[in-house]
Amino acid sequence: MKKIAIGLILLMVLAAISVNAEENSKTKAERMIGLCEKAQAKLGSILDRIENNEAEELFREANEELDKAKNLYNEEEYDRAIESCLEAMHKFRECAMLLKEEAGGKVKERIEGQIERMESYISRIREIVENEEIIALLDNAETHLEKARTYLENGEAIKAESEVQKAGNILKNLKEQWKNRYGEKIKQRLEKLNETAKKRIQFYEQALDKLREEGYDVQDLEKDLGKIESDLNNVNSLINEGKYKEALPKIRELYREMQEFQEKLRGIRNES
Repeated sequence: MKKIAIGLILLMVLAAISVNAEENSKTKAERMIGLCEKAQAKLGSILDRIENNEAEELFREANEELDKAKNLYNEEEYDRAIESCLEAMHKFRECAMLLKEEAGGKVKERIEGQIERMESYISRIREIVENEEIIALLDNAETHLEKARTYLENGEAIKAESEVQKAGNILKNLKEQWKNRYGEKIKQRLEKLNETAKKRIQFYEQALDKLREEGYDVQDLEKDLGKIESDLNNVNSLINEGKYKEALPKIRELYREMQEFQEKLRGIRNES
C-alpha cells in the first residue's frame, strides 16, 4: 500500500470537513457527497488488496452514512445530508488512519528485516576475511545500518530506507569483488588439477601399452580410459567457458574415476 494514496484520502477528508461555510446547504451537500465518494473509491481500492477487519468495519459504517446522506439529499434534507456526510467522513478518516498505521508498521518491519539480514551477512564475512580493504567496506556498511536504525527509531522511514540502500550498494560491490577473487582462485585450482589429470592419463596410456605387449586383455580398461578422457574434455570445455563452479565437481568426479582405474591396473598385476 502506498503512503501517497492514504495521504490523499486524508486530505480529501479534511477538505470535506472544512468546506466553505458561506456556501448554501445544497451546494455544500453536493460537494461533500462528491468528496465522500472519492474517499470511498480510493479506500475501497486499497481494502480490495489487503485484509484488515477493523478498517473494513469502519469502511462499512462510513458507506452506510454516505448512502444515508445521498437519500437525504434526494429528499432535499440538505442540512441533515451534510451531517451524515460529516459522520461518513470521520469514519473514512479513521479507516484511512488505521491503514496508514498498519502500512507504517509493515514498512518498519521490512526495513528491520533488511538491516538484520545485512548485519548477519557482514558478521559472517568478518569471520573469514583479513583483507583490510574488505574490512573497511564492511565498517562503512555497518555505519549506514546504524544510521538506518536510528532513523527508524525516530519514525523517519524514508531516511532509514536510504541508509539501508547505501549499505546494500556497498555489500553488492563487495560481493562482486569477492566473486571475482573467488572465481580466480577456483580457475587457478582447476587449471592445476587439469594439468595433473592430463599427466596421469598419459601415464595410464603408457601402462596399457605395456600390458598389451605383455599379453594382457585390456579391453575393459581401454573403455574406462576412454570415458576418463571424454570426461576430461568436458571439464576443459567448462573451464574455457568460464563455468568454474560447474567444472569443480566434475573434475572431482574425474579424479575418483582415475583412482578406480589405477586400482584396476594394480589388480591386473596382482592377478598374474
